Amino acid sequence: MVTLSDIRDYVAKLGIVKNEHCYMGKLNTKYEESIGCYHLRRRGAPRIPLGGKENAAFDVLPVSFLIHWNKNAAQTDQKANELYRILQDLKNVTVNNKQIKFCIMQVPYPQDVGTDETGIFEMVIEAEFYCSKAEKEEE
Repeated sequence: MVTLSDIRDYVAKLGIVKNEHCYMGKLNTKYEESIGCYHLRRRGAPRIPLGGKENAAFDVLPVSFLIHWNKNAAQTDQKANELYRILQDLKNVTVNNKQIKFCIMQVPYPQDVGTDETGIFEMVIEAEFYCSKAEKEEE
């Protein structure tokens, strides 16, 4: 099963941010030019196929990304859209021996959420990752 940690590792390997500036969960210090990965809170029942969980071929992991960039709105927007396009085009990626089949964006474009208390512009991307239940050798 793909976890939030696997998604964080995937984003860190994209080269958009330094590895140490890609995080999951809450950090005491948010660095400029960083991306945070969070579980996307959704309501509703789990997705279980007919016949039970043992018949499921894939899992769905809803994720929210916080792009915490700098004091320039245009540069923040550029980086958020770069990540958005990569996620939108994602197909059959292996990370930590786990297969991500594809990603469905949950927003039409990165959402501007304004600035933090220090004036750093932030944007949010929401996506669902469809992942194979079977592990795969990394390519």
